[in-house]
Amino acid sequence: MYYKIETREFSIQVQCSRLPQEFQYYKPEEESFESSHDAFRSALPRGFAWEVLYVYSRPPVIAFKFRHWGYFEGTFKGHAPTGEMVQFLGLGVLKVDESLRAEEIEIYYDPGELFGGLLKGPPISETKTTDTGDNTAEK
Repeated sequence: MYYKIETREFSIQVQCSRLPQEFQYYKPEEESFESSHDAFRSALPRGFAWEVLYVYSRPPVIAFKFRHWGYFEGTFKGHAPTGEMVQFLGLGVLKVDESLRAEEIEIYYDPGELFGGLLKGPPISETKTTDTGDNTAEK
């Protein structure tokens, strides 16, 4: 997946998966800013940490490697949580001005790393509550 964010105009360009529509569980073109954040806040209630792992170059064009991670403890797009850590690694290019203010950032990553973990739990429609209160998938 490729995101390009230009901070002066705050425009976002997204290039998503080339998978057939029926296999695309998350479709950014169908999400608003609010619905997207609600989906991820629900799935990752403890937050979704973002950390820079390595910086490859100096200003004004800064290339870096990052990790985005959290614990899948809420539902996501109809899938039950697993409690497991989900994460993805990516690369970014940040362009800054002479005052080191961000002008443009490009982010590159494989969305399959994240969505594989978020779709790992059973579909919620297939879960039931047992007498003990445990959620289990129907067979």
